[in-house]
Amino acid sequence: MHDESTVVLPKVGSRWRRVRRICLAVVGGLVLAGVGAFGIGYLAWEVPDPQQVAAETQQSIVLKYTDGSEMMRIVPESGNRIVIQDLGEVSGPMRQATLAAEDASFYTNGGFDFTGIVRAVFAQLTGSAGGGSTLTQQYIKLATGDDEHSYARKFKEIVLAFKMTNEQPKDEIFKAYLNTAYYGRGAWGVHAAANAFFGKLPRDLNASEAALLAGMVQKPSENDPRVDADQANWRWTYVADQMLANRMVDPGQRAAMRMPETRERFAWRGEEMSGPLFHVRERVLQELEQAGFSAQNLHQNGSTVITTIDRDAQRVAESAMAAEAADEPENLRTALMAIEPGTGAVRAYHSGDRQIGGFDWAKAAQPPGSTIQPFVVAAGLMEGYGIGEVYNGQSPQEIYGATYRNTGACPDLSTCSVRAAMSGSAETAFLNMTTKFGPEKVRDAALRAGISPTAGGKPSMQERDGEVGIRIAMGDYPVSTVDIARGYATLADGMRSQPHFVQKVLDSNTGDELADFATEPESAFSDEPEESKDIAGNVTESMRRSYPSVLLNDPALGGLATERPVAGNNGIAQFGGSPDKTLTSWTAGFTPQIAVAVSVSASDEKGQPQPVLGSSSSTMGNRVWQQFMKAYLEPRPSQEFMPFNPIGNYSEPNPLPAPGEAMLGTTPR
Repeated sequence: MHDESTVVLPKVGSRWRRVRRICLAVVGGLVLAGVGAFGIGYLAWEVPDPQQVAAETQQSIVLKYTDGSEMMRIVPESGNRIVIQDLGEVSGPMRQATLAAEDASFYTNGGFDFTGIVRAVFAQLTGSAGGGSTLTQQYIKLATGDDEHSYARKFKEIVLAFKMTNEQPKDEIFKAYLNTAYYGRGAWGVHAAANAFFGKLPRDLNASEAALLAGMVQKPSENDPRVDADQANWRWTYVADQMLANRMVDPGQRAAMRMPETRERFAWRGEEMSGPLFHVRERVLQELEQAGFSAQNLHQNGSTVITTIDRDAQRVAESAMAAEAADEPENLRTALMAIEPGTGAVRAYHSGDRQIGGFDWAKAAQPPGSTIQPFVVAAGLMEGYGIGEVYNGQSPQEIYGATYRNTGACPDLSTCSVRAAMSGSAETAFLNMTTKFGPEKVRDAALRAGISPTAGGKPSMQERDGEVGIRIAMGDYPVSTVDIARGYATLADGMRSQPHFVQKVLDSNTGDELADFATEPESAFSDEPEESKDIAGNVTESMRRSYPSVLLNDPALGGLATERPVAGNNGIAQFGGSPDKTLTSWTAGFTPQIAVAVSVSASDEKGQPQPVLGSSSSTMGNRVWQQFMKAYLEPRPSQEFMPFNPIGNYSEPNPLPAPGEAMLGTTPR
């Protein structure tokens, strides 16, 4: 008998068969859709022609001052791109190095690598480094200038790479890549690159030179040994090792390869340009590349770049340097960096070198002398020790078994407070401060202010063994002019900003803004912005009696007619410890509107440091700093420094520390 209440369930096997059919149908639909899209793209999209690409890149990049007036145009020189007609014009090592660096399976793949695509998709999903572009895909990307991180761009790149592989011989594709790749230094194509880096024809490149050039395309500025020697050496080693791994060189040949010496960055171009603007241009292009705007993209789009450089300020910096250096020795090296506190915008930049393509001395690490001492004060304030504390400023004085002498002195040793030590350049007092706070705390304060953690590719402000000694208070550990300017800008408001040369990038056709480079400042000396501002305000107060302040505010010395709030410090680094030989002289100071550091040093023809000759040379930085600050500030209204809360012992005490005592009357917070 049939029970109508009984429910008849379908068999489990039949249910899963339906699910499987649905899944297969969905997958099949997706595959068909993908194949259909691939086919449509294959028919509709054209492979870029190398000759046409070359012609389209000949557009100027326009750099402008912050007011919109034109600074310069970066125009590719005639002959900058010379198209090779046959792969035989390129040496075997150069061809092998290119394949080793970019696509070892080039001659066997179908234009794209499936496993590489999977890696690229995973990298994009996870935000990790990695990619899977074949050399053919890279030609498509280079030729179109489309470097957008999207699946649509990647899909089109794969379709065109497959189409190009089907339509053209591999040698022709390889030649197109070598003619299109951007190697840095304004050189497109392997012919121009061989000349730019080595003064050679591409057929004459050896394995070591080829490994360097092949590695340039990945990061055309950062991989340049004249820009970043450590990064360049890492990339060169990678390419050379890939040549060995792919049996393009044998172990003996690899062992014989050496990092090659390149020409000066722009020795081959012979451009007419002032030294300072040359280095401004280099810093701008480097910053743009790091933000994803390669020179090739900029040339293809004919982009306009609004810099942060103030036209009048830059001209004052150049004229002041030129006037003061006119009668000085040719080996004098000067640098000026002007940064706007709170924004990090670089308003003026002077490399100091009189030759185009020469070394950028504003980035050179040099002993800062007394200009590092405000960060000693900051370290104490971070521990609760105020600027009214008294320290032993006697000279000479034995500290930790060594004898130290002051270049200056406290006006009265009985009142050698932080303020007096700062204005009197009493180094022994700062050594005693460092003994009390700990030299590591001084280094930490300097790093928090924006001093670079590295110098010459190595950790800065420490000994070779990693220890930080009390001589950090003497400014014996090298830092750059850029570092001091940035650190002093931080002291103006307690907020650390990243120095930048680019304000924004505009599309030349529409005028639309493509990118804004403004940065958000960070609290420097504490996680609490108000506490950081208090620390910076106390340091600033200790610097108000400085010689730079006198220079700016005394009309009898050529200063401003109206007194301005200003803080600063001078520094002298001695050559070989000799008190009568100056290695580097510094003048640095700031107002609420601008922070400026000037350094003066000397070197021989090989770039080795030499003593700065004569009292005129050693005081040149004072005069340049004064001229710049006066011209920059005169048309601007006077501003007061920010209000702050005193920290620790703030008042001016009188007790005299006994010899050997670090300090008296300390009041930790």
